[in-house]
Amino acid sequence: MPAPKPQIRFLLRGSALLGGLLTLWWFVLLGPMLYLLKGAGEVFMHIEETPNGGWTLRVPLEKTLPATPQHPFAQQIHSIDFDMPRSDTIAFTFSIPVYWAIVLAAPGVRRSLRPLLLGTALMSVVEVAMLLAFAGITARNAASQLGGGPGDAAGRWIRHVGEYLIASVLPYTVPFVVALSLHRDLRAAVFPWGQEAAPPTPRGSGGRAERRRAKP
Repeated sequence: MPAPKPQIRFLLRGSALLGGLLTLWWFVLLGPMLYLLKGAGEVFMHIEETPNGGWTLRVPLEKTLPATPQHPFAQQIHSIDFDMPRSDTIAFTFSIPVYWAIVLAAPGVRRSLRPLLLGTALMSVVEVAMLLAFAGITARNAASQLGGGPGDAAGRWIRHVGEYLIASVLPYTVPFVVALSLHRDLRAAVFPWGQEAAPPTPRGSGGRAERRRAKP
């Protein structure tokens, strides 16, 4: 029976690692990762934990709300507060164990150490950036609702697309992009075409004779 192809071996290792690392993440690492995420997010906005484990976010936002029948005078706001349930905060730690599974599934554990450490740091920055982007989009949606009226249709569409990408696309695609960018052996295992080895250089007395004849 022929040995499985490198891509199949990678998928089998990755599937097993993904299940184990997600279990470790859920039962052991989730609490510390949420704590670190909250600490990083507090550099840019106020975050307060709610009794049910969610967060209350206060996002800085300078905006003038136009006058409405309920509020006859324009209002100046400086921040927007909203609650984020725990299920939403958990989503901003999910990509890191996925990245670990991808990198560790690559051949060569020692060669995976540097991409593992560097990629973990990069993925942490990406997670914080996605949290800030999600908070900004949610705050602007809330400000648009407070202002009433039809609002900016193009802006609403852009925010809707951004919210969809953050919640449903980037957590699953960014780990693969980062892993393939940092890990050379992983790229060779997943995309073997163009990786053929160069033909060996012939050795022996004939090669030396040819080099001597080539001299002026």
